Amino acid sequence: MKLSAALAAACVLTWGAAAALAPSSAAAAFLGMAAPLVVGLATIRLVERTVRADVTRLTARMAAAFAVKLVFYAVYVSVVVGLLRVEPVPFTLSFTFYFVALQVSEALYFRTLLVNAGATPSAGR
Repeated sequence: MKLSAALAAACVLTWGAAAALAPSSAAAAFLGMAAPLVVGLATIRLVERTVRADVTRLTARMAAAFAVKLVFYAVYVSVVVGLLRVEPVPFTLSFTFYFVALQVSEALYFRTLLVNAGATPSAGR
């Protein structure tokens, strides 16, 4: 839970800094941050619960979550850019930045979580 709060705070603070520098792009930048943050926090919660309950189910749950994320992101980007007509460049820059940063953060955390749970990741061996 501490990680989730730290990630949310970091995202909101960096968005606030970007909004202060480019106020006309604040809404697009916020929408670019919102989906990766919400999806990232939900993924962290899913992984933590699964590791606590039954780590052997993690791969299946992550595969299902991946499929849901593909559909969600496609619909989200279509709605934001197509229907809401948000400025595409600041939205895309923000979305890409937060998506990548949160994915890297999640990966590092999940590796630590799995090592601590006794399920040593095999990557890099």
